[in-house]
Amino acid sequence: MKMWKQGMMTTALVMGLAMPGVALAQDVSATGAQVIKPTHSHDEHGDGEKHMKVRHSSNRGVHQKMYMLLLAEKYAPDSVGKWQAAFKERDRLMGEFEALSDDPKWQAKREERKQLINKLNEQVKKGEITNEQMEKQFKEWKDKNMGPKEERDARKARIEQMKKTHEAFDSAIESGDTAKIKESLQQMLEQMQANNSRMAEKLAMKKK
Repeated sequence: MKMWKQGMMTTALVMGLAMPGVALAQDVSATGAQVIKPTHSHDEHGDGEKHMKVRHSSNRGVHQKMYMLLLAEKYAPDSVGKWQAAFKERDRLMGEFEALSDDPKWQAKREERKQLINKLNEQVKKGEITNEQMEKQFKEWKDKNMGPKEERDARKARIEQMKKTHEAFDSAIESGDTAKIKESLQQMLEQMQANNSRMAEKLAMKKK
């Protein structure tokens, strides 16, 4: 029992890292999109984005799938088929997003964003515009190309809710309470299914 519990704790740690990344990829942009922080001042205003690449890791995905299916088989065997279907659908959608990210239109949009950021930073350094003016221009670009602030705020709220679900999952695993683990697994499954639905909608819009 002790060894199983240690294994479950490893699962919780892996899931705490793996699934939020997937959610981010789904809710922000296509896999492989580059997110660049314009200036340090954006962190102070809570509207900045870290310089990072969102990538779908096949190895991480395989490990995540293995862990969740093992837990489902032990605590919620009736949900195993649903988990398998959810993972299969997620992998399919992520694959399509990856292919879409190679589209010249996506590449052009990323390059446009990069050039705008470089231009605004240079203008601020030269004293041609203020930080406030830079933020205003960058916000206008994001509103036009990434959706209005309300939509971005909604994405942030979803990500926060995902974090809470993952924390509850970790707590359930640590407790070893069968009922709590089963309930948490169901919440994680529903979350993945909802993410898949949103990603499918975004993919359909991008293909238009």
